[in-house]
Parts: sequence; structure tokens; C-alpha cells
Amino acid sequence: MQFVWGGVRAEANRELTFTYRSEEPFDGLTLCAADFYRVWADGKFISYGPERTAAGYARLRRLSLSGVRELVVKVTAYNVACYACDQQLPYFGAEVTRGGRTIAETSDFVCESISDRRRDVPRYSFQRGFLEVYDLRRHARETLPVYSVEAPILLEGNGDKADYAEAGFRFLGETSFGGFDEVREVWWKDNPLYRTPEGAFDIQRDLIVETETGYLAADYELPSERSGFLRLVVETDAEVKIFAVFDEILPDGKWIFRRSANNDFICWTLPAGRHEVMSAEPYAFKYLKILSPGKAKIVPSLVTLENGSADCISVEGDARVKAVFEAAAATFRQNAVDIFTDCPGRERAGWLCDSYFSAQAERLFTGRNEIEKRFLENYILADVPEIEKGMLPDCFPAQHHDHAYIPNWAMWFVLELYDYFLRTSDRESVERAKEKVYGVVDFFTPFLNEYGLLENLRGWIFLEWSVSNDAAYVSGVNFPSNMLYALMLETVDKLYGDPELSEQARRVRGQILRLSYDGKFFADNALRQEGELVRCADHVSETCQYYALFAGMETDAEFRRKMMEEFGPLRADAYPEVGRSNMFIGNYLRFFWLCGIGERKRVIRESLDYFSDMAEKTGTLWENDSPSASCNHGFASVAAVLLLRCLTGYETVENGAPVFDKNFTSPKKYGVKVTFSYPDGERLAMDC
Repeated sequence: MQFVWGGVRAEANRELTFTYRSEEPFDGLTLCAADFYRVWADGKFISYGPERTAAGYARLRRLSLSGVRELVVKVTAYNVACYACDQQLPYFGAEVTRGGRTIAETSDFVCESISDRRRDVPRYSFQRGFLEVYDLRRHARETLPVYSVEAPILLEGNGDKADYAEAGFRFLGETSFGGFDEVREVWWKDNPLYRTPEGAFDIQRDLIVETETGYLAADYELPSERSGFLRLVVETDAEVKIFAVFDEILPDGKWIFRRSANNDFICWTLPAGRHEVMSAEPYAFKYLKILSPGKAKIVPSLVTLENGSADCISVEGDARVKAVFEAAAATFRQNAVDIFTDCPGRERAGWLCDSYFSAQAERLFTGRNEIEKRFLENYILADVPEIEKGMLPDCFPAQHHDHAYIPNWAMWFVLELYDYFLRTSDRESVERAKEKVYGVVDFFTPFLNEYGLLENLRGWIFLEWSVSNDAAYVSGVNFPSNMLYALMLETVDKLYGDPELSEQARRVRGQILRLSYDGKFFADNALRQEGELVRCADHVSETCQYYALFAGMETDAEFRRKMMEEFGPLRADAYPEVGRSNMFIGNYLRFFWLCGIGERKRVIRESLDYFSDMAEKTGTLWENDSPSASCNHGFASVAAVLLLRCLTGYETVENGAPVFDKNFTSPKKYGVKVTFSYPDGERLAMDC
């Protein structure tokens, strides 16, 4: 396959269009392009890509067509550091086939630059590319000569798993617009790392100031949060400037513009006439506000970008169980299209640790772990010389502005690799990962102190969004990190047969018990005082206790009873000195521990109480306890796994059939019917 580009390759925020036409119909297209692309066949939108992978590589997208005569591929190149993709120079490559025979190649496509998308705009978020601002008054096409560029190493992909259905918004009403109740400042806007062109933020001023007088606001909503491309059909007798503002949630019923530090809007300036326009990138929607001077008829819709093969489970009956399960399922579908993503809006980024939980949901919802296999392969292929030797990027494929990394997330990679092997028996991938795994082990060795504990780790020591992540709690010897470290060492032994590492893990656990546990709680850290390690008695978090339980620390019966009965997401303030856990990952570790000890009734009760409000408000599950951050976070889809483990005894899927715990005893009847119907297995219905 030949790879080309047109124009200046290093330009930021550039979009090119590649078109192929044939008098005779054809039936196949194979392509790859960077950074992102959209494909139309005979005017119908059919695919968004790529399936993201490591820098220097590309996954082929193979599309089956029927009787097509025209292909249009729009390639968006950002050329900035972000979390949604690796920073790389753009490229386009394609082959068109008929009956399995190649009839056209990359050089047969016409390359054009279309001038209607503005380039002098701010970033959508610091984790993604640029804000979408269009001016169709200056719509002009320029044919560009193309030149060959270096080819990436080609890999096979999983195929396009997206469902591109069309969802209609419910119209809520139209009012004169008087401005936003609150406008949150974008904290990163003046940072030169984000490559914001001079004057780019003028478009935000236009939105905030210009629309306050003379503009109408047409408000819309979806029944629940969905992800995809905003499409507008516009009919106007005069030139019109339209702002489409969107968000996942309206806290207290109020619009908070840039609630999550995103520029959650798209702007189109259109001449008179009829127009059909669509966003170049997918976003997360529940609420939509169309601002216009009232000179146009505007009909919005959403073209979804969601996993279309994750519909193998259904839950009927109890309203709360059904709502939480469906919220988890919706969260998975929107965060498992090409890789596991943290959220479909703010970042669309592939994070380790998040993936440990998302992968369990993939097994439940699809019966396979195809996305996880490619996700792990990306990290096996990753070559990021900017971070320290042996360390893995925390988010990939991505390009961090400051080359940051989370050492704890590399430990989660090892844990997930082992769980992946248990799910799939894919020994080949385990062996391919061996060098990376031992690189992680070697990375931590220089940080071991005289007690064999990790001390003064470099990087971003991240545990979860709570007090446990405060700088004062993670400094010195951070015990949750060491608990995870011990678990990782044991896991490496399980993967590759290295008993010395299990012995090292045993010693680490012993030192943690001696230095962190006072008979009541584990302290989060210890610091040096006159050269000696001293337990920080006032640094005690609930999350630290859950790390201890998850990592298999030796604890007494009273500690376990106390953690089970007196803590949790809805706990009273009986222990104000113990900082509360947040959703990710403390409360999830709690739920997994409770499942493991057979406290199924408690898990169901707590998780329903915890998640029901989220399910009601957005139809998805959130990043945090509050709506201050993402309201649709991929790891949260594991809530469905927890529910079904406790309702049915579900363990995993093998050969297209669910596998259940033979010793499972239902805690009670909840009036729930669960149906498993995997593509290569038999349909199974259970009353729970």
C-alpha cells in the first residue's frame, strides 16, 4: 500500500479530502490514515477510524461495500501532543477492490484541501485536538499534488465495531438567550504547550458575549447520554451563525459552560440555502443548546459511535437493577469502539488501570476479549524514549505534553495481562509481553529501600481521586503502591515461573504490616524522621484499606468486619479521621473484595444505592461520585460484572457460554430475569 500526503505535512489542524470515483461499481475498501478519518460511500457516511495503535504502526480497516461508485475520505491531522492519539505526521493509504481484485490504489484518489474549516481556533480540550469552527461562506476546493511518505508497519485490526445509528433529540423549547449561568475558565488556555494560535479564543468570546443579545436558544435532550457525531440539517434564507453547545449533565439544572474544562461547542457560519453538516469528531451528548439569530430552521440529530456487538446480555424485572445494568452497558458501548477509552468526550484516551476493569466488562458483554488483545498489544509495541527505561506510558497511544507517567499503572498492566491469559489462554501474547513486564520489574528496583519497600517513587503516584492521592499521602513510602507492588511481583511469578519474586512479595507484605498497620487501620505512608521511617498516623484513607484487602494483605477478623459493616460508599461519619474513597478505584476494590468473600447481598444493595442516581441522571456511570468530571467512564461498566456475579454466580464466558460459580447460592430473589445470548453459544435465561 502506498502512503501519501498533500501540502505542508507538519501543519497543525489540517483536514484533507481524498476522493475516488469509478464508472463501474466496486465492493471493497482497505485503508488506514492518521490522525482520524471519516468515510462516505456514495454520499452515505459509513466509517470512522482509525483503530488506534502504537506510533509507527497502523491497523488496516477492511470495509465491505455493495455497488459503490464514489468514495470520499476526510482525514483530520492535528499534529499536537494529546491523549487521544500519538503525535505523528499525517498519512493516507488505500486500496479499492472488486471481487477480491485491486482496481485502484492510493494514487488514484484525488486529494483536495477544502477551506471551510477554520484552523486558528483553541483546543477542544488539552487531551484532544482542536475545536470545530466552520465558515461555509468561504467554501473553496483546491486540488493538491500528493507526495509519497514513509509507510507505517501494517497490522490487522478487529474491523469496524461501531454502530452508526441515527438518534433524534427531543425538543424542549425555545427562548431568548440571556447568557450562561456560569462560565468555567479553561485553566490550560495560556499554556504554550497546547499550541493555541494567537487570537484563537476570540471564538469563545463570540459565543459568550455575542449570543447574549439577539440570539435564540433551542434546547434539546436525549433520554440518556450517547456518543457520536452531531448532525444538523439547516434551512436558511439569510446568512446565519450557529453555535451548538452540549454537555453530559446540567448540575442543578444549570448550564455550566466548560464544566469539565472542555470547549463543548461547535460553530457553523452558513450562507443562505439548505445545508447538511456533521461534526468531524465524536463527542458525548445528553443536552444540546442550539444558539442562532432565529433566521434558520435547524433540525439536529446524532450519528452514534458506539460498539454495536455488545448486546449479548439483557436484564428485565426490577427497575433499579435494570437501570444500573443498562447504564453500565451503555457506558461500555461508548468506551469500547476501537480501544478501551476512559470517556467518550473529554479525552477518548486509552488508560491502563481503567482497562483492567473495562476488559472484564468486554468479556461479559461480547463473550470475547478482542479489544483487550489489541489494547495490550499497543503497550507491548509502545516505544516511548521520553519516559524512563522500563516504564510504560500510562495512556497510549498518546503523546503527553510533559512526558508524564504513572508507575502504579504499569503494575496494573501486569495484573491485567495475567487476567487476560486466564480469560483467553493466549500464551503468545504473554510471551510477547515478557520483555515489557521485566522492564517494569527492573524499573522499580532502584527505588527499594533497606526494608525492601518502594520509597520516593518518581512520576505521578496516582491511586484514585480522593485524599489518598494528596501529595502528603503519597510521599515517602506509599503503602498502597507497595501493596500493589507485592501483588505485581506474585503475578509475574504466575506468568513466567519466577518464585524469587513471590518470595520478595512475601517480604514486602511483612514490612507493610509492621510499618503501616497499627491494629486498627493501615496508614497510607511513612516518612523519614532523623533517618528512620515513621508511620504517618494522621494519613489514613479508606482507599488504602481497600488496596490492602484487594492485594491479599494478612488482616484480622475484626478489621475485615469493620471494613465490611462500617465503611463503604454510603458510610456514616463514624471514622472522620479516615478519608473517604471515591468511585475509582477505591469503591470498586471494595466491591470486588466483598464479592470474593461471598457478600453478594451487600454488594447488590450498596452498588444499587451508589449507582442508581447516576443511571437516573445520565443513563451512564461516572468517573467520580459527583458530576464535576466525566459522567461516562469506561471502567465503570464493570458494575454490570459485579451485579451479575452477585445475582447469577457468573464468572466468565468460555466457548460462547457463560460459566458460573458451582458453589453459588442466590442471596435472595430480586425479581430479575437475565438472558445470555452470545453469537456462538446457546441462549440461556435465568430468574434471579
